[in-house]
Amino acid sequence: MTELLLDLVNSRIVYPDGPRDELGSDAAAREWLRSRGAQGTRAEIADAREVRSVLAAVIRGEAPVEALAPWVSVMRRSARLTPDGLLWQDDVPDGRQVGARAVEEWAALQGPDGSRIRPCADPDCQHFLVDHSRANARKWHSMEICGNRAKARRHYARSKEAADD
Repeated sequence: MTELLLDLVNSRIVYPDGPRDELGSDAAAREWLRSRGAQGTRAEIADAREVRSVLAAVIRGEAPVEALAPWVSVMRRSARLTPDGLLWQDDVPDGRQVGARAVEEWAALQGPDGSRIRPCADPDCQHFLVDHSRANARKWHSMEICGNRAKARRHYARSKEAADD
């Protein structure tokens, strides 16, 4: 399950006419968090904003994975017996649950063949994508937008090169 992680890192995109930030105002952030199972407290809002910027930097390779240590260091899991068997429960301090959940989702996407979450390969795009393909080779967050744009650029470059010859 990577819905929170992907939604979170894609919640702030800068367009030519300015940024679109789904966590920009406290009211918008509260609603965004509530729609994803959180309470939308001030601490959760601050945590979501902070972990979003750190995760984006880690995914882009601009920050080391150790930058996620503030969330990893507070993550604890305990077990309790129920009539249905063993139940695992996350014990994370209030205000750090959103970040811890996003970091846990990020960790689940790391593997021997590389990360399954990455920035879109289009240099003009700021979206992130989760690659579920067997080959782990997906490049664009949207084939219809970024993939076609890349293909058009390559076609134009080839056409221009052929015309120059």
